[in-house]
Amino acid sequence: MKIGGLQKLTLVDYPGKIAATVFLIGCNFKCGFCHNSELVNPEEIKNQPQISEKEFFDFLDEKEGLIEGICITGGEPTIQLDLKEFIKKIKEKSFLVKLDTNGSNPEVLIRLVNENLVDFIAMDIKTGLDNYKKTINTEINPENIKKSVEIIKNSGIDYEFRTTVVPGLVEKEDIEKIGRWLKGVKKIALQQFQNKKVLDKGFENIQPYSEENLKDFQKILEKYIGEVELRI
Repeated sequence: MKIGGLQKLTLVDYPGKIAATVFLIGCNFKCGFCHNSELVNPEEIKNQPQISEKEFFDFLDEKEGLIEGICITGGEPTIQLDLKEFIKKIKEKSFLVKLDTNGSNPEVLIRLVNENLVDFIAMDIKTGLDNYKKTINTEINPENIKKSVEIIKNSGIDYEFRTTVVPGLVEKEDIEKIGRWLKGVKKIALQQFQNKKVLDKGFENIQPYSEENLKDFQKILEKYIGEVELRI
C-alpha cells in the first residue's frame, strides 16, 4: 500500500468517533480544486515521503483502546489493488473503518460492503452529473457514479455524501440537480471551497461563495434530503 500521510488524531473526519486518518497515494480524477495535490499530481508524488505499512500498523498497535476508527482517504482509495487486504488487517485489530471515495469504482464498493469491511462511507458528489467531466478533468462513466450512490444508500451502513461548492463548477442549477438526483438520501454536507492549496493554481484566483450563498444552497437541498450540513 502506498501511504502518503497519517493524521494520528482527528475528532472531525469520522463523525462521532475518535479516529486517525490515513492518506493513500494516487487518484483517477484531476479536480483542479483538490487540496491534496501531493497525493494526486505525479510530479509532487515523486517527492512525497511515504509511510511503510509496518510503520502504520505499528502505530495501530500503539493506539488500540485509545482511538475507535480509521479513516481511509486519498487520493482515491478504491484504485489501490490491495485495498481490501489493507482494510482486513485494520479490521482484525478491531478498529472501525470509514472510507472516503469519489464513487468511480462501484465494483470495489460492493465487495467491501458485502464483506462487512467498512462501517462508514463518505462519497464526494462533485457536481451535477452532466457537469462531471469538466469538474474532474478526465473521462468517467456516469453510470458508475450513479451505481455507487445506490450501493451506499442501500448498504445498511452509515454514510454521507458531500459536495465542495466551487464557483464555476457548482452553481445553483447544479445544486438543484444534485438534490433531485439524491432525493431521499439521509445526509449531504456542503463544504466550503478553499483556494489556498489547490492542484490547479488557477483556482487560487477563485473566490469562495459567501456564507449567504451556501445557506441558499442548503435550503434548496433540504427540499430533497433529510440532513444538509454546512461545513464552512
